[in-house]
Amino acid sequence: MTNGAKETFAAEVSQEDKQLNLFYAALLLAAHLSQNFETGLYVSVLREMVEIIRPAIRAAPTPLARVEGLNHYLFNELKFRGNQENYYHPHNSFLNKVLDLRRGLPISLSVIYLEMGWALDLPLSGIGLPGHFIVAYDVVKEPIYIDVFNQGKLLTVEGCLALCQLPLSDLIPFQRDYLKPVSKKAILFRMLLNLKQIYVALEDWERGYKTVDLMLQIYPDRAGEIRDRGLIAYRLEWLHAAIADVRQYLALAPDSLDASWLQQHLALMELKLGRLN
Repeated sequence: MTNGAKETFAAEVSQEDKQLNLFYAALLLAAHLSQNFETGLYVSVLREMVEIIRPAIRAAPTPLARVEGLNHYLFNELKFRGNQENYYHPHNSFLNKVLDLRRGLPISLSVIYLEMGWALDLPLSGIGLPGHFIVAYDVVKEPIYIDVFNQGKLLTVEGCLALCQLPLSDLIPFQRDYLKPVSKKAILFRMLLNLKQIYVALEDWERGYKTVDLMLQIYPDRAGEIRDRGLIAYRLEWLHAAIADVRQYLALAPDSLDASWLQQHLALMELKLGRLN
């Protein structure tokens, strides 16, 4: 399943953002990185959740009532929560596990919230605050900001900025930028970035490699990720892959601060490979 999941993921993210199925792509990355499971089963689970809540959302008279109705269903009836106790477990980023356990990260819970809202024709957007991901309803006209990690808590603009993990002096000039919607591809990339950081911290190099490889399916020219994939490949002693990525990085960023250091390591890798042949 994992190789097929990667290929299907690559095909999904090659589409224009409007056509990309965010929920399905997030399931595919989980299938590739974790275990074999039937993605169609979880697509059906989400569809069933949507149909259960649809009559209440249709009957809600105001935007706020629609948000409160969706919040009540997800957080009071189904008991979805942010996983405060075990925040850095990889399961928090895998949508199949989030649906099974009803625990997750801000971004994984937001993906479920967004997909349900879109299926219900709600004008939702993902907002990628530094250090915390939230959802906005009707971001163009009269936005309602929703902290999905904290049971759908409604936020003011000041409350949104308070969630950012940045000094106040850095927040004020960029307030509007932080509250802009982000693309589906950016959401997937951020999910993978979280997983990359977890796997590197765990020194799980094989999953770390597979994670960065998926990141490069989304944005193939990200020089830093090409470099990191090469360095992880070297950890795994995959010398051909490591050399190819480091060479590509140096071609893309010849004046980077780490170029000299990487040139030295590239020479060592090539020498080591030569001795093996």
